[in-house]
Amino acid sequence: MTRRHLAIAARTVAGVAGGYGVGSLVAIVAACWLPLSRADAATAGTLLGLLAWPPVVMACFYARSATRAWTGLLLLAVPLGGAAMQATGWRP
Repeated sequence: MTRRHLAIAARTVAGVAGGYGVGSLVAIVAACWLPLSRADAATAGTLLGLLAWPPVVMACFYARSATRAWTGLLLLAVPLGGAAMQATGWRP
């Protein structure tokens, strides 16, 4: 594989796997923080997570390099992960 193919593969993995991770974190945070019944909050959180996934995938391909795509994912995932841990009451 050429270097160009590896860069495309890295962005694809970042977009699909990283986008799924960020979308899942958005769903968790939204489901825990929305002032709705449990079922409605879970449904709304899932829908918000599904709405967050495509822009993240597109941003990974819009980034100048795969490194920037992964850095952007990390910058999104860290605060969302912290908010998800705080919202669910998880303590390390």
